[in-house]
Amino acid sequence: MLQPINFSRLKVIVEYGSGTGAFTRQVVERIDPEKTLFFGFELNEQMNRIACENVPGIRIFQDSAAEIRKYLRRYGVKHADAVISGLPWAVFSEELQDDILYETVASLKRGGIFTTFAYLHGLLLPSGIRFRRKLERYFSEVKTSPVVWNNIPPALVYWCRK
Repeated sequence: MLQPINFSRLKVIVEYGSGTGAFTRQVVERIDPEKTLFFGFELNEQMNRIACENVPGIRIFQDSAAEIRKYLRRYGVKHADAVISGLPWAVFSEELQDDILYETVASLKRGGIFTTFAYLHGLLLPSGIRFRRKLERYFSEVKTSPVVWNNIPPALVYWCRK
């Protein structure tokens, strides 16, 4: 998920769907908190609480990822360098997918990175195919990782560039 992100040049990174904090911890280990603004979103109250307990001191807002620009403005910045997403895209309506992707692109700086993942079993379903096409419409470049077979269920990562 984090492979295409240049952490030495990073000023602002945002996480969608912090969950239990698995990716959050990985980001915290790689950033200099004095030089990098990092915050996340987790709508589920219980998961938000768990992420905050697992990664103390990190700002995780219980709000929609579609509100990213509101929070960037709160911190006095216009754009993020990178957005990482653990969101369950397959369960979202197409309208919600579009809302979040639109706001993501609007919030990223030129050349900014967006990463997310998809489970292997869903890639050939109509919803999986539609989501890949959406990524290709919203971003100038979309690459995929090799399948991560050790993940349960197996998954791949989308690396997208604005």
